[in-house]
Amino acid sequence: MRLITADQAAELDRKSMNDHCIAGVDLMGAAGKAIAEEVKNVTAEIHNPRIVIVCGKGNNGGDGFATANYLNNMSIQIFSLIEENSIKGDSAYFHELCVQNKVTIYYGIDPPFDFECDLIIDAILGTGCQGELKDDYAKWTKWINSFSCQVLAVDCPTGIDGNRGSAAQFSVRATSTVSMGYSKLGLCIKQGQTHSGKNQSVDIGFPDIINELSGLRWSRLEKQSISNMFTKVDLDTYKHRQGKVLIIAGSKGLTGAAVLTTFGALRSGSGLTVTCAPESIEDIYEKTIIEGMTIGCQDDGLGYLIHESFDTIAEKFDWCDAIVIGPGLGRYSKTMELVKDVIINVQKPLIIDADGLRIFHDNLDLFEKINVPFIITPHEGEFCELLGIDRENYIDSFPQIIEKFMAEFSGVLVLKNAPTITFYQNEAMVNTSGNPGMATAGMGDVLAGILGTFVAQGMECYQAAKAGVFLHGLAADRQVDEKGMRGLIASDLLNELPKVMREFD
Repeated sequence: MRLITADQAAELDRKSMNDHCIAGVDLMGAAGKAIAEEVKNVTAEIHNPRIVIVCGKGNNGGDGFATANYLNNMSIQIFSLIEENSIKGDSAYFHELCVQNKVTIYYGIDPPFDFECDLIIDAILGTGCQGELKDDYAKWTKWINSFSCQVLAVDCPTGIDGNRGSAAQFSVRATSTVSMGYSKLGLCIKQGQTHSGKNQSVDIGFPDIINELSGLRWSRLEKQSISNMFTKVDLDTYKHRQGKVLIIAGSKGLTGAAVLTTFGALRSGSGLTVTCAPESIEDIYEKTIIEGMTIGCQDDGLGYLIHESFDTIAEKFDWCDAIVIGPGLGRYSKTMELVKDVIINVQKPLIIDADGLRIFHDNLDLFEKINVPFIITPHEGEFCELLGIDRENYIDSFPQIIEKFMAEFSGVLVLKNAPTITFYQNEAMVNTSGNPGMATAGMGDVLAGILGTFVAQGMECYQAAKAGVFLHGLAADRQVDEKGMRGLIASDLLNELPKVMREFD
């Protein structure tokens, strides 16, 4: 399902009217009709439903007035946050129709007390909110949220940032949202997911120009698309044909990262894995990774991989089909020298995770020296470190900062958050699985192993990333259904992975 940002929504409006000669009043009228149809569906089982429309200024309020004109046989009251003489443009046209149809309208008043209704339509701000709500808006959103009735938001619940998904303190909590043309990105990420309720997009007559809009091409991953990414396992296959993954991970105190990455690869179908272990602690790897192979690498007794390990690791480059590097390696300078040599010299696809990304800090040009397909898997904090910016700067400049990064980046970016978004070239895929229980150590290690397997089995990196992220989240969802969200740990996913993958065979 395609998504657009708030900025793209504004551009779509402009192009439709300026380049395709579609009148704004026609778009607003179609929006009102579509919203009215949803109102009728929502209130179908309520006898003589009492409906309130709260209208702000601008097009969102105009959509509210337009809606009322398609519900003129129902009990409607409109609360306009602005005075009658301040209603301008296309909104004024539909406001005048409401007046002619004798719809009850209150202007510029405070929210009423001792009030009852069955449905509230939030037509206050739509996608036009950034930061906290002004008091004049907040008093109405608090009033809306005080009811137990259904709340239908027009385009975007008031208080939700249509680009970033962030929620102002008193954002409307809608039970459903009707989006004009396309669902907005902010409804599918961060707090926007919990504030928008059931989200549907409606056709209001926009021309088919979504691919002409500036910025990234945003989509939301549909479960059914995953099946097409996998091929049946051949009856006469053998382990060397099921993907051979070389894993460069772990250090003293962080051996669990190597173990989880290895089992993530094995449980997602890898035929063979080799995990590179610092030789002074190789016995830990040997005792834990039963089904995978290990190789001891010179570490001078330090407990972490060093540059002198390179020759031993390089002997496995020709053997493997994909390489995972980074989980639990630590921040040691000698390890970073090794990581740099691996990524520059290897001729097999790479998955670079966690500590493996540190060599790119303040050195993004190093990505240009990678000569193979590759995936990087930072969470938002690691991505900020990669770019050398603070978290607040990142949030304020999203999604433009991603657009700028991807314009120069040749690999696949798996940006882990709520939800995870996968980027490649001009494409951005918002994942639809996963839950807050995944905010625990080791989850990213398991994902790195899954991605290593899918790439080793011949998937293109972008396909592997989309499929791996979805199945990783789905396994966590199934475990949460069984165990609850609190206390979910990364190893819980390992036995679940084969079960969820079986659904796509």
